[in-house]
Amino acid sequence: MKLESVEIRQVAAAEIYPLRLEVLRPGRPPGSAQFAGDNEPTTCHFAAIQNGKIVGVASLFLVAMPEFPGLKAFQLRGMASAAQSRGQGIGRALTRACVEHARKNGVRLLWCNARTSAVGFYLKLGFEVVAQEFEIPDVGPHFRMRWGHV
Repeated sequence: MKLESVEIRQVAAAEIYPLRLEVLRPGRPPGSAQFAGDNEPTTCHFAAIQNGKIVGVASLFLVAMPEFPGLKAFQLRGMASAAQSRGQGIGRALTRACVEHARKNGVRLLWCNARTSAVGFYLKLGFEVVAQEFEIPDVGPHFRMRWGHV
């Protein structure tokens, strides 16, 4: 399916919590969808909106990458697409918005802890794996990935 009538825009943290909870923290308490740093002035939240409904979310946190501690970087977190919207390019559009935001803010490194099941998605977008698989407690196996030049 192709991406149709989807708007990507910045939103308040509270607007993305329901989809974060549904996709990334199913069956958990609502507070588990709130991340430390969500309300920092340097944090940016993006939503993909289709027919007036949020169908995808992603957040950028100004956090150095562990492998490059002195370099200004954005961590991409909380990327999620509603089940009925997957395969439409929403995740790709959200990632592009994040890359553009990083560029506009003079940040040349974007990184994430990608769920093992999402590694292929990020590889197609130009990210590279930079660390061996590791476990995030209560969430599952991940790989650290980066986009950009150091």
